[in-house]
Amino acid sequence: MNWIIRPSKRSDYPQLMAIENQIWHLGNTPHVSTYETVEEYEKQYTEGSQLVAIAEENQQIAGFLGFHTPSSLAPHQKTWSIDVGVHPDAEGKGVGSALLTAIKALAAEQGIHKLSLRVLSTNPAAIHLYQKNDFEVEGRLRDEFLIEGQFIDDLFMAYFLD
Repeated sequence: MNWIIRPSKRSDYPQLMAIENQIWHLGNTPHVSTYETVEEYEKQYTEGSQLVAIAEENQQIAGFLGFHTPSSLAPHQKTWSIDVGVHPDAEGKGVGSALLTAIKALAAEQGIHKLSLRVLSTNPAAIHLYQKNDFEVEGRLRDEFLIEGQFIDDLFMAYFLD
């Protein structure tokens, strides 16, 4: 399947909200949040703060990748924190890899040195996706979260551009 990758637009928000509201659960995030309105979603994500993957065949959004600097501190300006979400119907079809390839190219173009992310140890599919795309585990916060009576590790992963 072919994916069109482009920056997000406000007109994407209803589809992005639907994906966000569907994919997050306590197996892949320590806190499940949902969005009720486009305005609420827009407060969290401005236009262009995400890449979207659109299926060529039906023009539907299959996934997204959010990116931002970890803080407003000047020493953090060469790092982007990323988050990835893929619609369940598109899992295993290359959406995540296409988005990661696109963010690497955009980061290189913008002079970014490091892409970083956090992933729960209870999310082996995401960990596999990131490792397949050359992200490495930088650290592990053991028993960082107590979720449904079980302590869960939080993994820090990164990809270095140079």
